Amino acid sequence: MIDLDKYTHVSFDLDGTLVRTHSDYRYQIVPRTIKHCEGNTGVASQNIDRFWFESERDSIIKEHFGIDPKAFWDAFCEFDTVEWRSSYTHAYEDAEPALRRLSEMRKHVSIITGAPDWIARMEIEKLNGAPYDHHISLRHGEHPLKPDPASMFATLEHLSVQPHETLYVGNSNEDAVFAKNAGCNFVYVERREHIFENTAWMIAVIESLDELFS
Repeated sequence: MIDLDKYTHVSFDLDGTLVRTHSDYRYQIVPRTIKHCEGNTGVASQNIDRFWFESERDSIIKEHFGIDPKAFWDAFCEFDTVEWRSSYTHAYEDAEPALRRLSEMRKHVSIITGAPDWIARMEIEKLNGAPYDHHISLRHGEHPLKPDPASMFATLEHLSVQPHETLYVGNSNEDAVFAKNAGCNFVYVERREHIFENTAWMIAVIESLDELFS
């Protein structure tokens, strides 16, 4: 059971937590990027999944894709257009109601995502105007990527709250490490897209955001 009374701030990851990008998208864009960069073709789907969900992405790019990470990201961001990704992206049914309910409870709500801002804004629009107080997009932004906690610290300062008052909700190993590094409690939402390993760093596993309130 999650005691929301302990928290004044609930922060969310975006892709895989509030919205879902269909797996077909990553199985298209990653091989396309690898081919463009003349990397290792025929990369196993599990390594594409690891790239998508884990924290050591640059290591995966070097070891399994055979590409310099900067060259990979430059090409990936060129291919990763709003129009293409949007056609594969939809909001989870529990996302908009959860954000609205937290707002009604007068909780601060934030969204911290590794996506570039133009992708993040498209994904947030899928939430149909659900209220939130602050969002940070990390790629190409002023803060380092997760699991570095700098973006959470900036969010806490912006909202005038403390780590112990904050609950971070995410769907990946990277999110768990991010919350731990920031000193925040972590709830893992099981969207059944990958294997989650950091069970020691969370206070609960939920299968729907509705369970935040039960």
